[in-house]
Amino acid sequence: MVSAFEFFDTPAGLDEQDYALVGPTDNRIHEARTARFPYNTVCHLGRDFGDQMWRGCSGALIGPRKVLTAAHCLYSLQLGRPPVRVRVVPGRADRDRFPYGAQMAAAAYVPRRFIEARSPAERQAHDYGLIVLPQPFPGITRFLPVQVLTDADMARLRGSTPLTVAGYPADRPVGSLWHHSESLRRFSPRRLFYTVDTCPGHSGSPIWASLNGGPAVVGIHTSGILDERGRSYGCAKGTVLAPPGLMNSGVRVTRDVAENLRDPQRVIEDRRPMQRVL
Repeated sequence: MVSAFEFFDTPAGLDEQDYALVGPTDNRIHEARTARFPYNTVCHLGRDFGDQMWRGCSGALIGPRKVLTAAHCLYSLQLGRPPVRVRVVPGRADRDRFPYGAQMAAAAYVPRRFIEARSPAERQAHDYGLIVLPQPFPGITRFLPVQVLTDADMARLRGSTPLTVAGYPADRPVGSLWHHSESLRRFSPRRLFYTVDTCPGHSGSPIWASLNGGPAVVGIHTSGILDERGRSYGCAKGTVLAPPGLMNSGVRVTRDVAENLRDPQRVIEDRRPMQRVL
């Protein structure tokens, strides 16, 4: 385990274009009881790109040694490379409280199509990643299941069950966990669209819905909308909330996404869909 006091946290930095607070109000809720399920599975990620500074992202434990997140948390398009190390802290409560300790990632994978994408749309469709831990976190025995939903399932979900996004936004006190729930507005074969409020640092957060009596991950939060000056709506001083009708979005868990998360080293037609970046 890694000591909670060896690190200095910095804002999200490289990913600020991906999030927005959708008006008319900021409805995010601070979660103080981070040791209760499912919030104890939500992870604060620190990424060091070689300058000894930690830049935040979010993720979720989907197994004892597996953390789901966004691909752009594990591979910076701005720098053209992955971080040199990634720190994982589940159920982080604030700047100093790490209820389950911290670990450095042993490995990380992102889809090759994210790195090699020829268009923004192709990259958005494959913006998910997987961190492999060296060992389980003591005290965490229940994990968020990953659920593949059909279009018919999604249509029923859209009309009846809210989506929740939970993570660590950089516009709030360091290491504090925030969540918000809203209905699914629409979906495509590979994307989910919603008005859940998010800000930089929320990227990689699980998108979960209550299915069969418990939360299940149906997507990964990745993207949002910008104001006329290219800034995240509502997430920084001088910005306003996004006008109603605009939406944040994330990657939908499809069958191939689920299979790549189950086995990131699998081979299809002599090629691995996932590329190890750490």
